[in-house]
Amino acid sequence: MSRYVLAPSARDDLVSIRDFYLEEAGTRVARQMLIELVEAFRTLARNPGIGHRRRELAGDRPVLFFAVRDYLIIYAAEARPLEIVAIVHGSRDLPRFLDKRL
Repeated sequence: MSRYVLAPSARDDLVSIRDFYLEEAGTRVARQMLIELVEAFRTLARNPGIGHRRRELAGDRPVLFFAVRDYLIIYAAEARPLEIVAIVHGSRDLPRFLDKRL
């Protein structure tokens, strides 16, 4: 069975996403977002190379990006188990976000 782990900061991201959707759209939408993200984590664990390198954003950092709706899952594909590093909305200032987080 392929596995993944969430970095503590990624867990915080997931809680923030849930809280946002709970407040803005209600329980059903918040739950659906979490389901979609967790399904993506499982897919990445089974297929760790399916993301995209974004050297213009991450430089030489060993991470890949995978989109789910308006969010980017940033993960370390080489880690075993695969590590979800961050989940960030695509409208954020990604270079600044990555400089702070990675």
